[in-house]
Amino acid sequence: MTCPELLHTQAFIDGEVDAAQAVDVERHIAECEECQAFCGDAAALSDAIRTSATRHVAPAELRRRIATALEEEDGADIVRPDWRAASASRRSFWQGALGGAAVTGLAASLAILVMLPPSAPTLVDRVTDAHTRALMSGHAIAVVSSDHHTVKPWFAGRIDISPPVQDFAAQGFKLTGGRVDKVAGAAAAVLTYQHGRHEIDLFVWADRGSTLPTGAVRHGYHLMFWRSGDLNFAAVSDTAVPELANFVQLVRSEPE
Repeated sequence: MTCPELLHTQAFIDGEVDAAQAVDVERHIAECEECQAFCGDAAALSDAIRTSATRHVAPAELRRRIATALEEEDGADIVRPDWRAASASRRSFWQGALGGAAVTGLAASLAILVMLPPSAPTLVDRVTDAHTRALMSGHAIAVVSSDHHTVKPWFAGRIDISPPVQDFAAQGFKLTGGRVDKVAGAAAAVLTYQHGRHEIDLFVWADRGSTLPTGAVRHGYHLMFWRSGDLNFAAVSDTAVPELANFVQLVRSEPE
């Protein structure tokens, strides 16, 4: 039996509900196995398209035909042409226009699927990949500072969110700077912290309705995820789980 709230779930995935509606839909999804499965299928399809789909550009000839047809329409004579010629012209025009509409519709559909929120396993993989890539490249920090008055303004103009920035040096987690990275195609602010010999990356990005895992382990790195307001957070490090949990508690206890 199809869940009567399935259309609302679809609208939630497509980003077509406001904040108040999103809370109600999220609550429903948490209790509805059918809608959970629907979200899982949509996320899996989005992941497959994002990672495996071949991208094609509409041919220049198609664009030229549509542009020419539009120009002819703008400059058309008022005198009614022969009906056979007019019929052929209209048929040619609509064939081209419909071809363009079909391509545009397909492109729009694929774009929507690509913009769907990634699945929980994908988030774990992408955050881990971004963390290890930054460490191996030696470019883990773009702005080097332990002063949150320096780090926070640095993100302005580089990313469309304002991440909360705090230094927890007194508790053993020293702010060392930040950078801009990506999480499954979404821009993310990354705050870097030093804890003994371990580096902790705190990823912050705009919520897209993703199903967040609570915690995970990948390639020896521990990860913890949570949502606050309209932002998603992920902390990743090779430090011990109790230490990472302590760091997360400090971050979550600070006003944003």
